[in-house]
Amino acid sequence: MQQVRDYLNPLVFTLAALVVPGVVGSAAQQPAVVSGRVEIGIPITARRPSAAYPTRTVTARVLAQESERRHVVVYWRDAHPQDVPPMQVAIRQENEMFLPRVVAVTVGSEVEFPNDDPIYHNVFSLARAKNFNLGRYPRGDTRRVRFDKPGIVKVFCEIHSHMSATVMIFDHPWFGIPDENGHFELPAIPAGDQQITAWHERLGDTTVRVRVESGQATTANFVLPVPEQ
Repeated sequence: MQQVRDYLNPLVFTLAALVVPGVVGSAAQQPAVVSGRVEIGIPITARRPSAAYPTRTVTARVLAQESERRHVVVYWRDAHPQDVPPMQVAIRQENEMFLPRVVAVTVGSEVEFPNDDPIYHNVFSLARAKNFNLGRYPRGDTRRVRFDKPGIVKVFCEIHSHMSATVMIFDHPWFGIPDENGHFELPAIPAGDQQITAWHERLGDTTVRVRVESGQATTANFVLPVPEQ
């Protein structure tokens, strides 16, 4: 056992030992990177008037300031719970939108909700994973929520019904949001037949099965359809 430890990268060894019982001691069962690209068939747009800026009617994609791929979360579906460090992120309220609209964090993470609009907002959720109501607060104020359970938390504004965001909370480290080109990477997935899932706020889960070969990079690509408008 000690000889195996000497040859394996300590971090890779730790992840493999935690997730897949029995792989320790076998150099043929090294974890590997799973990477790929997420594509969405048609850009998702929705035209709406702005209460704060009544003279403008713009598309949601323009207001979002990022591609729809940034509203996808990719994760290892078969992962077992792990001890993970907390994160700290912010979802801003700007132009009557939550930005970013989708975030993914670990259990125990804190999310800030600063109000950058010249109007009041009220941030709340009725989700089982986290039920909260931050009350109404003006521009310049920031309120925070700690997410201590894994799950999906839909966030809304009580004053502006068109505003929504999603916080996905994981009890393991194998998740990520693709970049604006749709690329993602999940490090140190154990060898074997694995399920990789891409979740989209409107399209739900899309899961692909991949064969992760020991120590070899594996590709998992997604093409997510868009429902008719």
